[in-house]
Amino acid sequence: MRKLTLTVLISVLTLLNSWSQQLAFPTAEGYGKYSKGGRGGVVYEVTNLNDSGEGSLRAGVEASGPRTVVFRVSGTITLESPLSIKHPYITIAGQTAPGDGICIRKHPLTIGADHVVIRYLRVRLGDESGEDYDAVSSRYTKHIILDHLSASWSVDECFSVYHCDSITVQWCIISESMSKSNHVKGTHGFGGIWGSNYGTYHHNLLAHHSSRNPRMASGAGNTDYRNNVLYNWGYQSLYGGEKAQQGNDKFNFSNFNIVANYYKPGPATQQGEVSYRIANPSYRDEANDLGKWFVADNVIEGNASVSANNWNGGVQTEIASEKIKLDKAWPSMPIKQQTAEGAYTIVLDNAGATLPKRDAVDQRIINEARGGFATFEGESYKVENKVADSSKKSGIIDTQKDVGGWPVLHSSPAPLDTDHDGMPDSWEQKNKLDKDNPDDRNTVAPDGYTMLEKYLNSIK
Repeated sequence: MRKLTLTVLISVLTLLNSWSQQLAFPTAEGYGKYSKGGRGGVVYEVTNLNDSGEGSLRAGVEASGPRTVVFRVSGTITLESPLSIKHPYITIAGQTAPGDGICIRKHPLTIGADHVVIRYLRVRLGDESGEDYDAVSSRYTKHIILDHLSASWSVDECFSVYHCDSITVQWCIISESMSKSNHVKGTHGFGGIWGSNYGTYHHNLLAHHSSRNPRMASGAGNTDYRNNVLYNWGYQSLYGGEKAQQGNDKFNFSNFNIVANYYKPGPATQQGEVSYRIANPSYRDEANDLGKWFVADNVIEGNASVSANNWNGGVQTEIASEKIKLDKAWPSMPIKQQTAEGAYTIVLDNAGATLPKRDAVDQRIINEARGGFATFEGESYKVENKVADSSKKSGIIDTQKDVGGWPVLHSSPAPLDTDHDGMPDSWEQKNKLDKDNPDDRNTVAPDGYTMLEKYLNSIK
């Protein structure tokens, strides 16, 4: 009996250990790639576009315990209050939506829990609430991975994920923050605040933001930022990264890898040094507040000399370079990296909520980034800032109305799922599962994924 008990215990410990090192999904990379998400938990089906109640997205998000949210409808969800993840162990699988996909409107998505996996979701905030929200945000969390999200039309930052631990932001499109909107400070609306200890930010597109492209947090810890694409920044690109966060001793150092990113100036980009600014390290006190920077292999389109040597004008600060420069990158977790030029191509081809399909907003942003132009603008940016050619649209907006607002997202019939386990009957039959047994969703396959995860990972 003792031998049997020991055998069972070893088996359980082996399973738990394998799950602790199981990728969140096969293409997960960086420090958030081992997030457990909702693995092994219950399934919440989103069957309507209501703000709350049974069948709503909020019902699954605000629940507790391991859970996976799947969609049986596509469309835009107009929230009446912020959508806040407060309980850990959740997967939101936007790729399951039948039709054009899901968009969140009016109020933000905030992540305040650990072990969160969110994929293929849009958050297009807008100004309807009258509040000065970010579109997507997370702070003080651990083990999260945000993959193929599309965020736009924020009043404050569009996408801020900082002071976290073991996180990844990958393959997202962050676009068109609103410059002169509802913010209490007046003109605002920026790309985002990034920087987390053991944080990986890779293969993202930031487009059409006047500043914070991104702003690196003070006391960011070990932050790895590579293979991102920045298009049409205004008067500031990437900056910040002071050594310590004031008032919080926990965040007391900053090391940055800024590697193989692609910078493409646009019609809003100020001329002069801003147009070839790779990074603008900040400080409050030269003696005690300097972050450390490894900056290499980044490309500024149209500036061969800075592209050849990033420290030859691309890293812009009054501080002597030897005080902030790292001669070697801090040894970050590797990703499948390309050259900056290679990243430009692959990011524009693949970033954002591409499943079930790209919407009209993302497709326009991609076309503009490729073509080096903007289609729309608000009234304020060119009044407050000098641009190279005032006859061209700047791309910096003040309201979602400047670009025509939210596109209609059509829904299609959801596939039959008799036992409501998140896996269609046809897929269960093909994989020798029981369409009348919801528990088989948590059967663990030889590769370590549950059968539900294998279905989610199979959606292309």
